Amino acid sequence: QEFSTEKIALMQSNKAGPSKSTLHRNFHGRFEYDVFLSYRGEDTRKNFAGLFRHILDQKGIHAFFDDLDLQKGEKIEEILDAISRSRFLVPIFSQNYAESKWCLREVAKMVECRKDGGQERLIVPVFFDVNPKDVRHQSGPFKAAFLKHKKERREEVDGWKRALEYVGGISGYDLKAYNG
Repeated sequence: QEFSTEKIALMQSNKAGPSKSTLHRNFHGRFEYDVFLSYRGEDTRKNFAGLFRHILDQKGIHAFFDDLDLQKGEKIEEILDAISRSRFLVPIFSQNYAESKWCLREVAKMVECRKDGGQERLIVPVFFDVNPKDVRHQSGPFKAAFLKHKKERREEVDGWKRALEYVGGISGYDLKAYNG
């Protein structure tokens, strides 16, 4: 999806989140990253997630972005460690998000960190072209994706479902409400 100048300006305004000074003054000391972005690359890397990362960079907000922050030769498991070193956890739910085992592992790790980290860590979901209800109840595109995961360890799949239910129930940003 393309973003108009007006949409970009809206996202860059203070309504789009905390300012650089707020993040660094209050939280940066304890966390390596201000923000961790979890997204399905094929759905959002070259549009919303990429634009969001660019805006965060412009505001001086240090965000973990796997393409840039996961060094060649590092194990993919390092992504889960980066979640625990991040203050704001932002899953960007899209049509194919639940098809990725890694996206599901990331959101489960976010919930674990949130519960362990108390009020210091926030999960702020973004619903990009999906209904929050579909995330919460694993319906719509999430139901179809979970049918593909039925061969995985039952314990892990149940954890993913609990994590989606939890995060789907958090007030976040439903981008459909912003006219696409």
